Amino acid sequence: MKSGWAIAIGLLFVLLLAGALWTWKPGKSIPAVAPSTTRKGVPDEESQEVVIATYEKTFQCSVYYTPLETGFVQERGFEPALETRPGLGGRKYPKEFLRAVELEGFGHLKEPVEGKDYLRYWSGKWGFADQPIDNRQRPLIPKHSCAISQPHALIAENAIIAIRCDGLPMDFHKLRWHITDTGSGLKARQLDLYWGEDDPLGPGKKLSRPHGFEGELTNPTVMVLAGPQ
Repeated sequence: MKSGWAIAIGLLFVLLLAGALWTWKPGKSIPAVAPSTTRKGVPDEESQEVVIATYEKTFQCSVYYTPLETGFVQERGFEPALETRPGLGGRKYPKEFLRAVELEGFGHLKEPVEGKDYLRYWSGKWGFADQPIDNRQRPLIPKHSCAISQPHALIAENAIIAIRCDGLPMDFHKLRWHITDTGSGLKARQLDLYWGEDDPLGPGKKLSRPHGFEGELTNPTVMVLAGPQ
């Protein structure tokens, strides 16, 4: 009799376990990748900052900026044609300036509109704004604010990171980026660095590149730094 009860209990356990496995669905987070090195409490040889982890050839880095309307002139290869968009009250701006704002989110106007210095494009809608902000309505800080793709299993939000890449000047290596934003349009393991206000590098494919940053972020090394103690 006891053996019969044991068998019944065993079968019930197997059925419950099978049901749990049937209904379980894996989370959407990207699988964690072990850092190239984990050196908790060890200062970086170059900066002497404490490095929590280093990721090599794991992240894709990109740069975004706030284009200046004053940079879209014919002398720099841009078309002189002016256009407007719904929500701008019939005001016209250089065609490629509007295209750049569509790509970058904000643009600095040559002349303010009702006290607002910036043009804004967000979720398919045009308007004017006081300043460039992130998804959480916080001001963007040049050469400091950074957005990360969701889900972000490797680097937590609010982390401080440093980026090194062959061919970039030491001044760039010294920059410290604060992950304060998440970008729904970013690819998995993409970091988007806010450069600040600048002229465009040029028309065409160069439209999404700031004039002051001509380098390439190829195979970057991303170091997660310890925060203030």
